[in-house]
Order: sequence, then C-alpha cells, then structure tokens
Amino acid sequence: MQKISSLLSRRSTIQIILATFVFLSATIIADRYFRSVRLDLTAENLYTLSDGTKELLRSVDEPITLDFYFSKTQATPFPQLLSYGKRIEDLLRAFAAENADNIQLSIIDPEPFSEEEDEAVGLGLRGVPLNDGSTLYIGLAAADAVDGEAVIPFFSEEREKFLEYDLVKLLATLDTSDRRKLKLLTTLPMQFGPGGPQAMLAGQSEPYVLYEQLFDFFDVEDLAEGFTEIPTDTDVLMLVHPPALSEDQMFAIDQYVLKGGKALVFLDPHAEAVDPRAVVPSSSSLDPLLASWGVEMPAGQVVGDASLAQRVQMGGFGPDSVKDYVFWLAITDDFLSDTDVVTGAVSSMNFASAGVLKPLADASTSITPLVTTSTVSSLFPAERAVGVPDPDAVLRDMAPDEESYILSARIEGLASTAFPDRVAQAVIAAGSDTQNAPVASGQINVAVTSDADLFDDRFWVQLQDMLGQRVAVPLAGNGSFVLNLADHISGSDALLGLRGRGISKRPFEKVDALRREAESKYLSEEEELQNRLSETEARIASLESQNPEGAAVLSAEQELEIESFRDQLLETRKALRNVNRNLRRNIENLGDMLAFINIALMPMLIILYVLVRLVIRRRAGGHRFL
Repeated sequence: MQKISSLLSRRSTIQIILATFVFLSATIIADRYFRSVRLDLTAENLYTLSDGTKELLRSVDEPITLDFYFSKTQATPFPQLLSYGKRIEDLLRAFAAENADNIQLSIIDPEPFSEEEDEAVGLGLRGVPLNDGSTLYIGLAAADAVDGEAVIPFFSEEREKFLEYDLVKLLATLDTSDRRKLKLLTTLPMQFGPGGPQAMLAGQSEPYVLYEQLFDFFDVEDLAEGFTEIPTDTDVLMLVHPPALSEDQMFAIDQYVLKGGKALVFLDPHAEAVDPRAVVPSSSSLDPLLASWGVEMPAGQVVGDASLAQRVQMGGFGPDSVKDYVFWLAITDDFLSDTDVVTGAVSSMNFASAGVLKPLADASTSITPLVTTSTVSSLFPAERAVGVPDPDAVLRDMAPDEESYILSARIEGLASTAFPDRVAQAVIAAGSDTQNAPVASGQINVAVTSDADLFDDRFWVQLQDMLGQRVAVPLAGNGSFVLNLADHISGSDALLGLRGRGISKRPFEKVDALRREAESKYLSEEEELQNRLSETEARIASLESQNPEGAAVLSAEQELEIESFRDQLLETRKALRNVNRNLRRNIENLGDMLAFINIALMPMLIILYVLVRLVIRRRAGGHRFL
C-alpha cells in the first residue's frame, strides 16, 4: 500500500506540472494568435461585435490607421486600468481582423519624455499625471488616406460598456463627404442646454448630449422659424416640440411628407425641458397633420403609469423621501417593440410627463407602436404635472383603465392631405406644371412620439468631468432610440444593433415590483390613519377653544374629553409609525434576502457541489485500489 501511495503521489506531481505547462502554453499561444477571438457570456452580448459594426468595418475601402497609445508600464500599479487597456486593445484587434487589408492597427507604449509621448500630445491626447512625475496615456488617434482625422483623447472607464459605440463613432466621423442632411426645428434649448442663450453668454453653455450626437452622424441644420418650404436636399425632417406653426408652414410639411419625405416628430403636452424664462408654450401640437396621418394626441392630457413610475427624491433624506412619480416613466424592454429594428436593441428609456397617441378609426395608414405604457396607467389633466406635484396624491388619484397607451409609433402607408381645398386650388393654378404641383395623397413614412423631454440630459444621461472633457454616461437608451430612428428612417440601418448596447443602470425589476406591492398594501392604511390623526387634532383644537362662559379654564368634562382624544392621538401616531416601520422592514428584508442569495448562498452551493464531487471521486478511487 505504501508503494502504491508513493506511486500515486509521484504521478499526481507529474500531472500538476504537465497541467501547468499546458495551461501556460495555451495562454501564450492564445494571447499571441487568438486575441481577437472572444467568448461572450454576457446577457446583452456586450463583448460581441454587432452586425452593424462588422458591416461598417467591411465597407471600409481605403486605408485607415489606428494608433492606440497606452502607457502599459505606467498602468502596471493599477490593475483595473491595466485590464481596461487590454480590453480596448483586444477590441481594436478584432476591428482590424474584420478588414485586415484596409485597417492598420498600431499599439504604442509612450514612455515618459519619449518621441511617442510627444506624438500623443501633438495629436491631442490627454494624459493623467502620476505621483512620480510621469504621465499615463490611454487614447486613440485615427486617420484615413485623405485628410480625415479623429481622436479619443482619453478612454474613461465609466464608458467601458459603450466602448464599441465610441470606436465605431470615431470611424464614422472620418468620412464626412456623404453625410445625410437633417433639418431640425425645435423650441427646446438643445443648442445651449439649461439656461438657454443666457447661459451661452455667461460661458456656461452645455448643449444637449443628443444634439451633439446628431452632429456626429448627420449634417444638421436648423430650420428657419419663418420657413415656408422644406429644402429639397432634406433627408430627414426632425420636429422637437415645435412652435405654433402657420398654415403655410403646416402645408409645407404636409407636402414634404406626402411626396416621400421622412419626418420624426416629438410633441409634448407638457414639456418640462422648456426654459421657464423663454416665451415658449409648454405644450406642442401638429394638428391637423396628425389627423391626416391617422393618429391623434389628446390635447392637455398626460399619462401616469404606476408600474413604470420612476423613483424620485422629494426633499429630505431616507427611504420615506423617495417616492414613485407616475408622470416620469422608466420604460423597460417589455414595453419597447421587440419586432422593430429601431427598438429591438434598446433596453430602456425614460419619459417625462408624456402624452399618448391614439389611432383614428378611419385611418388609412398603418400605426405600429414602438413604445407603450403598461396597463396600470391612466390619463390626467396636464396641469397635474405642473410645478412639484405630491407623488402620493397623484398615485392615490390614479384609476387604471386597463389600457396600454402608445407613446411612440411609426406611421406608414397611404395618407391624404390635410388641406384638400388648398391643393385643389394650387393644382388648377399650376396648370401643366405637374412636377411642382402639390399632391392630394401619397405614401408616407413618419414616426411620432408624444414626449420631447426625452432629449433633456437630466432624464437619461449622467455627465462627468474627466480631465476637462465632458463625459456622458447614459442611464437609459433615449439617445440610442433617437439616433436609431433618424439613422433608419433616412435610409441607413448599419449601426442599429450597436447603439442600443450597454446601458449602465439596469433596474431591479423584481425588487421594484415587490416594493410597489408592499407600498400599495400599506398606502390605504396609512391614508386612513392620517385622516384619523387630522380629525383628532382638529377635535382637540375645537374643544380647547370652547371655554365655559366667564371661566378662565375648561370644565372637568372637557378636560376628560380632551385627555381621551389625546390618548387616541398617541395611539394613532403609534399605529402610523408601525405602518411605516413595517413597510421599510419588508423592503429591507427583501434586500437582505437577495444579498444573502448573491453573497452567501450561491458560493455555499458551489463549495458544497465541489466537496460532494471530491468525496465521490475519492470513494471511487478507494474502491479501485482495494
């Protein structure tokens, strides 16, 4: 037996050495020859090149150079940053592998005070100064064979999930020769951000992130306020909370759409993004055009949704100050069309005080919903969303009508003009000039959304300052949705699957559902206790003010009655505290249970599984040598 044990021990040692050798060899070979090959096990395939990316890379027909400057030596003491740099390098190698003939990749480690460091500075890359006086660089410079140049000065770790998007965006900006033209009409301060032109004059202008992103992919021009026709070179017309339009302007849009023009319309019954200092209506409409397209947006109505309500801080701190605000909607992928190429890859969106779209019974067009509410929703007068409403009061007033409302939709098919009399007169006046004559009907292709606040940065993106550069970290897919729509409706769908990736803030849907169930359970009881408390306090105040005639003090009967009411007051307050405590306890217990499952239970199950396997193998081995 001792001889057998010695033989087994020696064999185990040899096996460990061989396994270590094979592992190291496989690692070196894989790192050298298979760096572009990746196994992606993430839920959203964040590490897999999208079809749009592959299509764009393969379409490159002229040489492009990519110079990735990464200070590996300086990054060695920072494991997380070193890992991120390798992740970028791996993705760039995958890019180059898709089109090895035209995409040339160089990995450069700019040593301190070297020519490579001077090149990085000259290209506009920004470095992070370290304690030893050196500078760490992690940026990219791209150039084509003509004169196109673009750089990413510094790769922020906060945008790791959007790495593929940033790289493809960089390549797309190299060639500006055939950009599609987007005409924009809006009353929102998109160009200046909060504060409008006054902020620009004060040097505090921060344009909407979405506004800047449109410029990355389109040749954007503002449509003059007094326009009477849509320019003929327009690829897509975008109306975002437009001003009140004259009949001539409505007619120009009507004819543009009927003659095949593409349009994106974002209306709002109560636009919270409107600068309060500007003389701009908070509501926008496009009647009678909407009716001619087969849809209506009820005027002066906003939708509230208890199931999709965002959690908001309503003054103070602690769990009691965080409320469900039913006018601000956190749309999950369950309410985004999974059959449309635009929304199929978008996982979430945020809306604020949105209206609803209703198809007309006699519509000749096809209405395809893109974004909808849940069935736990109802309509409110828009005035309820003005100012700072009480979230609890709005929630109590909700009377869900079991209807899922449309928030955004495609409208396609045959439509008639909204101005038949004007068309008839113009056709007669045009005579034989049929080419420029207006049309009475045509095939249309537009998309209408009942919210314009989705453009506002505060509803979908978090802004950070990184080395003096504004870095946008999306919290929802508003930007993806708008860019996808504009890209697709104007004739290109190469990047659709890419833009919907990597939302950094994913909601805990199950937790939210359980929390809402607990809150609804205690909300009515809390309301009843609050009413009883108010009645008791009012009764005490009434008794204390009723002194007997000519007496300076209350009678004995009144004193007893007041004492009784005070006892009831204390009991009511105690019951109210218990209700709030029970609500918090249920939510905390849920969090503790989830934490236990994630932190303790799963590792324990894995360890138990390994131990059981070891015992089984040891027993099997023992039987073998007996």
